Amino acid sequence: MWDYDKAKSFGASLKSLRHEHQLTQEQLAHASGLTKNQIQLFEAGKGSGAAGSVSPANPTLASIVGLSAAFDMSVSEFFAAVDM
Repeated sequence: MWDYDKAKSFGASLKSLRHEHQLTQEQLAHASGLTKNQIQLFEAGKGSGAAGSVSPANPTLASIVGLSAAFDMSVSEFFAAVDM
């Protein structure tokens, strides 16, 4: 089951992958078709930026596809890279 701990782990792995590719959050957002805010939330493991929100990040399939493409990876390669 997807929970906050898994969302935090995904976020940490995404941030690490972004750094490996020497991308800023803004560059990754542009390349993936997402917003910088979405990247920030994913990396923090949060589903919302609202104060006190405890819902985990829950990327959509479209977000996963966009992130995979930004890193020039297939979805399965991306999942392996972020330990999913």
